[in-house]
Amino acid sequence: MATLYKRGRSYYLQWTEGGQQFRRSLGPIDRKAAEAIRAEKEAERAGLIRPRSGYTVGAVIAEYLAWAEHDRPASFRKLKSDLGVFSALENYPAEGIDPRHFHAVLVKRGASSATNHKALRILRAAYRRVLPDKPNPAERVPLPKIVLSREPQWFLPHELAALGEREPLWVFMAHTGLRRGEIAKARRSDIHGGMLRVESTAEGRTKSGLWRAVPLSPQALEALSSLGADYLTPYHADTLSDRFRADADALGLAGTLHGLRHTFCTYLAQAGVSAHEIKRLAGHSSLSVTERYMHHAPGYGRDAIAKLSTWASTEIAQASPETL
Repeated sequence: MATLYKRGRSYYLQWTEGGQQFRRSLGPIDRKAAEAIRAEKEAERAGLIRPRSGYTVGAVIAEYLAWAEHDRPASFRKLKSDLGVFSALENYPAEGIDPRHFHAVLVKRGASSATNHKALRILRAAYRRVLPDKPNPAERVPLPKIVLSREPQWFLPHELAALGEREPLWVFMAHTGLRRGEIAKARRSDIHGGMLRVESTAEGRTKSGLWRAVPLSPQALEALSSLGADYLTPYHADTLSDRFRADADALGLAGTLHGLRHTFCTYLAQAGVSAHEIKRLAGHSSLSVTERYMHHAPGYGRDAIAKLSTWASTEIAQASPETL
């Protein structure tokens, strides 16, 4: 029989199996949650349900971050920060936790719905990677609805020119669409015949995990002449954002380093490049990502509005006085 006892703020579960006694901390949970875990252990011992993994929420997060540090080094710090919101639940059983605890933590955080949406998606991904065959309680928490939607921030040509005077690297990034992690590992050996290869390697992967080739424009080639002889930039990916922010602030410009990538896609759309070609050059995972920039395409929506205007004028002209 499984029994419960409390020491301090934490409950403990104790049971005997194969003549050996076991004990597991359930963390600082309430009596009702502890009793639910005890009943589940009884059902498991009776063969009514499958045994659980024994992982805690903290162990799931720690194992996921260990994987991310190796396979996602460019985004590791951000992932660690996003998952940090769940640290108060680290001693709870990973599979036995009431999903409402996750929701309560997000509500208490008081962050935007977009921020909480991202944190919960990452927690779901951590469960899927660490416990792929086990129930995922994070999936039972509804994702916060994102109600804000804005145009991707980009820089006007004269703004980019001013940034380039301070640091040619910014022009190079705006004409190649490289992400922060991609430019941090880019080398001159990646350039052949005026083409920059952006590859997913052990040193650093692309976001989609796929490689791409980007032809270098005259502006990119001019900026390249001022960049490093081996690595194009000596700065770490995290440092790049701070350096860009300092230059942008000095010029009184809003926006972030990632805005240079938005600028690349925006300029391509303004030049009349197709969505499929922009997707390939930017390395987007799907056309739905690329479509965010297509309102910049020449003539976007104008034919539709012209047809609407013609139709409305015709309808009014044909309408009888009684219907007006």
